[in-house]
Formats: sequence, structure tokens, C-alpha cells
Amino acid sequence: MAIFTGKTVAEAIENGLITLKLTKSEANIKVLNGPKQGLFGRVRKEAEVEVLPINSRYHAIGTDLMSEDESEVSIESLPESGEMTNEQVRAMLVSSLSRATAEYVKELAAKKDIILSYEIKINHDDWVINLKTNNETKLIGIKGATINEFQDLANQYVREARLDDIEVMLDTNDYRAKRSKILKKVAKQAVNEVIKSEEVVVFDPMPEGERAQIHEFLKDNQQVRSYSEGKGKQRVVVVAPRTKLND
Repeated sequence: MAIFTGKTVAEAIENGLITLKLTKSEANIKVLNGPKQGLFGRVRKEAEVEVLPINSRYHAIGTDLMSEDESEVSIESLPESGEMTNEQVRAMLVSSLSRATAEYVKELAAKKDIILSYEIKINHDDWVINLKTNNETKLIGIKGATINEFQDLANQYVREARLDDIEVMLDTNDYRAKRSKILKKVAKQAVNEVIKSEEVVVFDPMPEGERAQIHEFLKDNQQVRSYSEGKGKQRVVVVAPRTKLND
């Protein structure tokens, strides 16, 4: 793998082109990591890009299931001056990092003897990585524990590349939609129980995204209100009568 570094993505690309004696039209470029800043604006870790001749045996990660509009950012889109706009840098980083993230999830799954492939859908700041496997039960885990663990790690992986505004969701065979229906059902059951008993109902610990769905389902209810309490993985949703819930 021909990896080149620089203080900026543009500089890393230029270093690769100069070293390999290539023009932009002769190269395949993949942004691996953007630069990371340390104290006082100093570069803590340089940007990393992969530069290969266009006629080399180059295969973008995961292209077997990528749609055509998710292909690598064309090198022709780069300005001849070597300077890149923030939008161009971000587009290249998103294209490469989304695939790197999916590969990272694939490696995590392999450690648990789960073999999978994937398809990536990018919608602005939301990435949905649809996972395909012959062991869906093991991938999901008890109450979604395994797929949620992978999802948390995938988001951490993206944040380390300084893309804090990106939210990654892992899905398989419409699991998230099915799970949402279950959450809506248990939210209604909780409402009925709270109204009947006038006591609070405490859910089992659940991920932040699922807690947010419960709150969304109940936000307009005039008889109950919901809030979260606890820390980390033990954080839970509490549903209580409005008269018993402190703001």
C-alpha cells in the first residue's frame, strides 16, 4: 500500500504524486485520515492518503456492494494547483472513511466468528451501513447488544478522524425498523401502566438512540413524561406521571 503523509490532505496528495511521478489524471487517490491537531494548533498527526497508479491492481474497499454513486471521488475533481476546498477535502474523506469504517466493523465481526458483507448509504451527515450475514442472530445479539456495540465502536472510529458531526448507524435485514416498532409498543404499555398505577415505570438499560426514540414517542403525551437517568451503559428511561416528575 502506497501511503503518503502531509500536514494537510492536499499536501499528502501532492507528496504522493511527486514521489510516484504521476499527474492527477494518472492516479487513484484514497484519503485514509485527515490531520489531527494538538495543542496550540500544532499538527499532532499528519493526514494520510493512499496514491496508486490508475493502472495498478487497485480495488476500493467494499465495492462489491457499493452503489455506483458511492464510488471513489474522482481525481479529476481536484484542482490542478493542488489546493483543495474544504468541501473537496471532506468529500474525499467521507468517501474513504465510510468504507474504512465498514471494514473496521467487518473486522470486529470476524473476531466473533461473524462473516459479513456490507452496503453503505450516505445521506448528508448520516451513514447507514447495512450488514449482510448468514448469522443474523449472533450479529444482533441479545436485545441488540452486539450490533449496538459495533455501532458505538464505529462512531468512535469516525470521531477519531475528526468528523464529529457524522452519525453511523448499523443495520441488518431492517432490524432497526423492527426494533423501533417494538420500542413504540413497549412505550405505549408503559403509559398504560403508569396511568393505571400512578407509579413510575423504569425500562431496562438501552442505547442512547433507543432512549431517544422512547422520548420522542412520549413527548406529546399529556398524562406522562419521560426522562433518562443513570450513567453510561446503565442509563435508563423512566416514565412517570406528570405530577410526579421533576423538571
